[in-house]
Amino acid sequence: MPAFTFWVDVAVVELAGLKPVFVDVELETLNIDTAGIDAVVTPKTKCILLAHLNGLPADMEPLMEIAQKHGLRVIEDCARTCGGRYQDRRVGSFDIGAFSFGYGKSFYGFGGGMITSNDTELIDRLRRLQKDFTTLPAKRLYKTVLKGCLLKYLDTPSIHGFTLFPLVYRYHMKKDKPFASWFRIQKPDLKEVPAEFKNRMDDIQAKMGFRQIKTIDQTNAVRRGHLDFLNRELEDTQGLRIPIVPSGRDHVNVHYAIWTKQKKALQDFLMDNRIDAQDESAEDVTRMTRFKKYVNRDFPNARRLHNRLIYIPSHPCLNKDDLQYIAAKIKQFFMNRHNANATKRSRK
Repeated sequence: MPAFTFWVDVAVVELAGLKPVFVDVELETLNIDTAGIDAVVTPKTKCILLAHLNGLPADMEPLMEIAQKHGLRVIEDCARTCGGRYQDRRVGSFDIGAFSFGYGKSFYGFGGGMITSNDTELIDRLRRLQKDFTTLPAKRLYKTVLKGCLLKYLDTPSIHGFTLFPLVYRYHMKKDKPFASWFRIQKPDLKEVPAEFKNRMDDIQAKMGFRQIKTIDQTNAVRRGHLDFLNRELEDTQGLRIPIVPSGRDHVNVHYAIWTKQKKALQDFLMDNRIDAQDESAEDVTRMTRFKKYVNRDFPNARRLHNRLIYIPSHPCLNKDDLQYIAAKIKQFFMNRHNANATKRSRK
């Protein structure tokens, strides 16, 4: 599995009684570097678990060739890339696909998730496991759906700036303020599978999800348009790395993920200019104390990416003026830095 990923992916490997073995990621795509997989495969290896990070599908062709050569299963974490394609295939269709429908995804199903596979024996086993899942009490279900509907409404750009954004701003800029803890990523030390991981999706959630399936390609196309626009505007910005889109891959662009060595200063500048600039939730998991016992080598790209990525909004409701404002402020930041450095050099 990739060394730069979501910590929960590693935690569930542990909870399954397995040992995570890490592989570095590609600096350009942020996804697992398939060139490093062969070297760590042993007779005990069971599967390859990867995340399609921030909407960009991983390089699946060489990865599937490696899996077939060694007789390995492949599990795709598709939470951030729902509807994405690699060449002519959807993500989640290569072997086993795992989807999450929580807040902050391109497909928001008010919680819950989905497993996809063409392996009928696996699907039958999963269906038998449903007996271990519990149904949410009516009161909690209605609360979950109501909260989800409210978040979806508050996330629209015309409302976000007056509701969610001030709270996010307090989290990043004024961390001692009330409600700041709501926006911090929680990392509990999981000793067993949490009860909330075993909640069944209700028919209400499923119905709302089915409605989005009909429009996911259209909203993803809008997000890709936003990515193309921002890439054109920012491609020559010195000191900034922007997303790339390799040939044959549909980038869902659930977040416009940029990275720079000046991450904190850029983040503060954007937040002061009322641009939501949140932290990437993936990280170099090999740095985490709980996973260090599995680490026996370096992962230079994961280390370089750690704590350097920022999420820029890519919501389908953003318009051209919004995107131009975002791009202009990012360029202004780096221009100010360049001018400040030039002034320092001239004084010397």
